Amino acid sequence: MLITEKPTAAKKIAIALDDSRFPKEIKKGKVSHFESKRGNDELVIVYALGHLFELKQTESGWTYPRLEYEWVPKYEVEKKAINIKPIIDLIRKLSKDIEGFIVATDYDIEGSLIGYLTLVYACKTDPVKARRMRFSALTDTELKQAFERAAQMDFPMIQAGEVRHEVDWLYGINLTRALTLSIKNTAGWFKVVSTGRVQGPTLSFVAQREREINLFVPVPFWDIHITGKHDVDEIELEYSKKRLNSRIEAIEIVEALRNKYAIVDSINKQTVTQPPHAPFNLSTLQAEAYRHFGFRPSNTLAIAQSLYLDSLISYPRTSSEKLPATLDIKGILVGLGKAKLYADMTKKVLEGSLIPFQGKKTDPAHPAIHPTGEKATKRLSSNQAKLYDLIVRRFLALFGESLVKDHLRADLICENHRLYTRGLQIVKRGWSEYYEPYFKTEDKPLPNINVGDEVALISVDSEEKYTQPPARFNPSSLLKLLEREELGTKATRAGIVDSVKTRGYAVGDRFELSTLGYAVYDTLNQNIPSILSSEMTRTLENKMERIQEGLSNREQVISDVRENLLMILDDFKKKEERIGEGLVRGLQRYWKDTEELGSCPKCGDGILRIINSPKTGKRFVGCSNYKEGKCDQTFPLPQKGTIFPLDETCEYCNHKMIKVVSGRRAWTTCINWVDCPGRQTDLKALEKRRNEQTRKEKGGQENE
Repeated sequence: MLITEKPTAAKKIAIALDDSRFPKEIKKGKVSHFESKRGNDELVIVYALGHLFELKQTESGWTYPRLEYEWVPKYEVEKKAINIKPIIDLIRKLSKDIEGFIVATDYDIEGSLIGYLTLVYACKTDPVKARRMRFSALTDTELKQAFERAAQMDFPMIQAGEVRHEVDWLYGINLTRALTLSIKNTAGWFKVVSTGRVQGPTLSFVAQREREINLFVPVPFWDIHITGKHDVDEIELEYSKKRLNSRIEAIEIVEALRNKYAIVDSINKQTVTQPPHAPFNLSTLQAEAYRHFGFRPSNTLAIAQSLYLDSLISYPRTSSEKLPATLDIKGILVGLGKAKLYADMTKKVLEGSLIPFQGKKTDPAHPAIHPTGEKATKRLSSNQAKLYDLIVRRFLALFGESLVKDHLRADLICENHRLYTRGLQIVKRGWSEYYEPYFKTEDKPLPNINVGDEVALISVDSEEKYTQPPARFNPSSLLKLLEREELGTKATRAGIVDSVKTRGYAVGDRFELSTLGYAVYDTLNQNIPSILSSEMTRTLENKMERIQEGLSNREQVISDVRENLLMILDDFKKKEERIGEGLVRGLQRYWKDTEELGSCPKCGDGILRIINSPKTGKRFVGCSNYKEGKCDQTFPLPQKGTIFPLDETCEYCNHKMIKVVSGRRAWTTCINWVDCPGRQTDLKALEKRRNEQTRKEKGGQENE
């Protein structure tokens, strides 16, 4: 029996290993399995749907501390996971007459743990006797090689995965219950407020950045803007000091240069050679996808996973920036060349040296992300096509020559002041021609001047500016910070970043701290700062890595975690009342900020609030006096995006203004937007822009 992680993977493995390439799919209700014939072997291929088993507390009571747990079928923990039961039942039934087991899940910590738990709790077999397939792409060649070379199970990796789940469960369950019960015991509200061993430090990063922004004091400085003229050409010149801290100095410089002539003192050239970018790992792919397409890291991972399951790219959850020497690069390029979009580029690459540029980072499990050269079996969605094109062009660029460019600079002197102008000349495009449009650089020639020429300074002005506060995080920059701080894993960081917003701790694509996020951070920082400590979490990450390397053991790590957690919870219990009061105040401010829209214009004494209908799930604005039957004032709301009340009213109808944020798009309107005459023009223009964007996305390129 082969245990795979997803139905798509099961089918591909069944086809690759079947001598006829036509395995049997045997359906039973909503689940199925595959049977393949390979030589004298009869193979049964089953699939999971991610984790089939989860941790569940064995002690009764929704309280804390709770330190005892066991692995149980996922549907016993999550009611929505009822579709897991027939899969487990099928695997249990089929495994009774099986002679041997092979785990063919994704070769990483989570995949290894999924296979191990399935063997132990569904197949009821000794995992020591099982074998492990290791592959990085779902291509026929790699799957056949992985089957023939199947080795013993990777128990250190399994232990590391088991410990990670246990540690996350212990911290997440206990700390979340402690926070939630502190609110319930203070105000009688049952409002789940969560945190965890990585979520806490992540919230701390966002809160500290918000604090830096709020405490930032802008400092004035002055720029000098100069326009020169030589013959008939106007030249934009820069002053030698980019930033002047004195207004008096700026005025003096302007007066000294105005209506003067500058002499070209020197013209210099610096040749710069730039090698290709390293191959993609998950982190760099997520960063580039956000920069070019606005994809959230979790969205990029999901799209990359779908491309992997379609055999179009290698396994995406990797830290590596290296390609293995055994990779069939020529075969991949030939396969890519069958698509018209890449035919000319691959032909040119094949004419050169097929030695790829490599990065520094490695991953013992998987190589850098690369295309497989396989042909798509179905039309890619717009987002899939975008990400696939990015990956392909990055791969092709690895075989290009270095980009060579000349940085040009002309220095001019006017009395004792130095000015300059810059230029750029591309000597050799090299790898950049393959990576376009994701890397652009253009020639910027120097003005037609020579040493000794005079340039008339026809315009000299100063501009007052102010220093800017540090930028708020975006999904990509916050994920990069978690990676630098060694918090979480390449597979979990994207979900952690998303959780800061889904919990209501931050709002918008720029992670602006909400009043709830501030309350949770401030309350914990004052009372239990260790929950927010990145150092504690980093130490745990290192311990789990040592388990994977075979240098530590599971029992000791879990024992240390329980001891540390009990100390935290004991301290929490002593300060529970103070913590609860802080969270309640924060929740009150949060609800007021996000739900209340001022007084009702109809009855005068009611409060307009954003309400979610219990029947339809749709949201609308309603008056607080509705329940008493005193007022029936309502306003419809846009159903997509996050809504933020604004401290202003509509200039057309005098109703409250709101801001709607959906992904990277944001717009403002009033709650009376359906009937407001002034808003209709704005909404029609917005709808037109959206329709145009939708048409562009639907017209995404199709790989042929």
